[in-house]
Amino acid sequence: MAGPSYVLGDVGTHPLYLSEVICPDMKIKRLMCSRQSFVESRAPLEDNAMTIMEYDNGAIGYVWSSCVNCGSMHGQKVRIIGEKASIEWWDERPNQLTFEVQGEPVRILERGMGYLAPSALADDRIGGGHPEGLFEAWSNLYSRFAQAMVAADKGETVDFWYPNIHAGVEGVRWVENCVRSADNGATWIDYK
Repeated sequence: MAGPSYVLGDVGTHPLYLSEVICPDMKIKRLMCSRQSFVESRAPLEDNAMTIMEYDNGAIGYVWSSCVNCGSMHGQKVRIIGEKASIEWWDERPNQLTFEVQGEPVRILERGMGYLAPSALADDRIGGGHPEGLFEAWSNLYSRFAQAMVAADKGETVDFWYPNIHAGVEGVRWVENCVRSADNGATWIDYK
């Protein structure tokens, strides 16, 4: 059972979730999604989709979800463009964040370095200059889940971020809205 979507649910929810963590106060107001199926055996589910989102503060976001981007192994890239600066993270270079300030040279911020905020250093398992990988990322998540469960058993709360049921619910909600837009001819729809 796949549900109403393939690539939106499998690939698209990852950058959606990252954007929610990076910009938690921005809420999707409406979106428009176009989806296609290029590989015949995947039809009627999509293997390629483009989603444009308008946020409640007027910002615009784009998510390209594709399983037919030949040659791209790790194409997840998050770019946030502001009035005075932009940041970009690409999972092909997971230890680096590009920071671009208008009129200044591009800066590459490295994971594990002392110039980062304490919250950015909290989950580092090894010092800067050494690659940190997927196993460590999952370990961080599992550790936080465990700490939150122990605290809940004691009637306490935790004072750190961790993904919860709301992240999963929001992913399902996003996929359903994308499918609704695409099935209506890639029209703008209010985000419900």
